[in-house]
Amino acid sequence: MKTQIVTLSKIAGWLSLALGTIHTCATPLIMKQINILGMQSGTTFLFMFVATGIACLMAGAVMLVATSKEVRYLRTANHIFLISATFMLLLGIGAPMAMSENPFGYISLVTGVFAMAVTMLRYRN
Repeated sequence: MKTQIVTLSKIAGWLSLALGTIHTCATPLIMKQINILGMQSGTTFLFMFVATGIACLMAGAVMLVATSKEVRYLRTANHIFLISATFMLLLGIGAPMAMSENPFGYISLVTGVFAMAVTMLRYRN
């Protein structure tokens, strides 16, 4: 695998990891505001918020593992990277639809599109 593709793969992984970290770290700020929604809706929203942050973290971590020196040349690594990139793309498509006023929704869309573009480059080689 070419050095540029490895670098782009790592960037996609780190972007997803950073997005998940920011999302997860924002949980205390969100917890202060869920009282407005009521108990049932608030706890559901909080669960989905935390789950999305952890999912971004995991997708980024998996992308980084698929790019590591030990496995980057295996065909399975490309498949795993594809699954994580597809997941990030689906999150990225849904985020602006669910919260069009939040810039992080559009950042996640750009991250997902970038990860899919890198996946296509990985498969091309």
